[in-house]
Order: sequence, then structure tokens, then C-alpha cells
Amino acid sequence: MLLSLRSTRLFIFLTMALAVLACQHDSSEDTLLPSNPNNGGENTCDPNVVYFEQQILPILASSCAQPDCHDATDPESNVNLSNYASIMQEVTPGNPNTSDLWEVITDDDAEDRMPPVGENPLSDQQINLITQWINQGALNNSCSNSCNPSAFTFNTTIHPTLTNYCQGCHSGTNPDAGLTLINYEQIQTIAADGRLMHAINGTGGITQMPFQSNPLSDCQKQQIQSWVNAGSPNN
Repeated sequence: MLLSLRSTRLFIFLTMALAVLACQHDSSEDTLLPSNPNNGGENTCDPNVVYFEQQILPILASSCAQPDCHDATDPESNVNLSNYASIMQEVTPGNPNTSDLWEVITDDDAEDRMPPVGENPLSDQQINLITQWINQGALNNSCSNSCNPSAFTFNTTIHPTLTNYCQGCHSGTNPDAGLTLINYEQIQTIAADGRLMHAINGTGGITQMPFQSNPLSDCQKQQIQSWVNAGSPNN
């Protein structure tokens, strides 16, 4: 009887042990999983997530990280806003109110607000994107399906792209090359005479824009070219 009880207990112990082992896995298998999409990896775009690479960096590169301002070469006040690591020196993940970046773009005093007086201010939409990005942890994230080459209407695709990538330089009281690119008429003018695509492609003796530290993707270039080829409509 004692032997039978011991055998039964041994059987139960072995059964439980095998069950635990069956639930375990080799930790080396984790390396086969995709990289964390919120750590710079490419992943499918989530409309509820703000992505640094596609949405935040273009805004800051165009409106802040320019020569004689907050670029990498000679950053004003030693504040470099040209790359993720440097931008994070001015950001508290999850807390816009203690982030220097957020404070200067929302300051009530125009003299202290950035971009400075005379330059085109960030739009409410751009500020909201930066705020949401910080609230989501200010991640160095990216996504892979943010661009559809067959989508090239002015109001939903072309204008937002040029606003984020170009308007920082081409706005305000002293726009680069004397070109202001804020509204349709201004953009259509240089689209019609060829300067827009020359600037985007770096052809025709025009320096390629935007700066190569934050270039347009091939898909974005194709969208703009398709829009120009269609007659640059205000659609």
C-alpha cells in the first residue's frame, strides 16, 4: 500500500514537471521574432500611433534643424534638432509639460516661441502630432506603408508633404531662394515651370531639396511627379 502511494505521488510529480517543461521555450527563439517596431524597426503603420521617422522628424528638420538655427553643424544654444538622439535631449518621454521642445513650440509669448517671429509657425496639427508623439513615449519608431504612390491629390498628399518637408525653409519674412510655399498658388507656380521637380531631384542646376539629412522617399517623389504630370490640379 505504501509503495502504491509513493508510486502514485511520483507519477503525479513527473506529470506536473513535464507539463511545466512543455510550457517553457528556448529563449533563443525570441531572436526570431521581428524587431520591436517602437525601437526603429519597420512595421505596418497604425493610424493611432505617431511615427518619428515619417511624421516628427520631417517637421523638426524643416522648421527647426536648419543652418543658423538648430542644425547639427552649428546648433543655436547647443540645441541640435536634426536627429533622434539629439532631439531626445529636449524631450521627456510621456510628459510634454516637462519637455523643453514642447514648451518652446507652445509658448504663449511670441518672442520666446519657436519657430521665431518672422518664420512660419507650426500648425495646430503639427503641434498636436508632436504632443501625441511625446505622450506615446517619444519613440524612435517607423512604419512601412505610410506612402501610396498612386495617391497624389494636392490637399491630402502633396500639400501635407511639402508643409512638413519644405515649409520651414520656404515661409516667413525671408524664405530661402525668395520662394514661399504655403498655399496652392505658390506651389503650383513652381510646379508648372519645372522648379519643383528640379529641386526635389537636384537637377537643372538646382540644389536638391529638402536637405539630404531628411530626404523625401522615392514614393513621395513619385507622388509629386504624378501630381505635376496630371497638371498639378488643386484637388
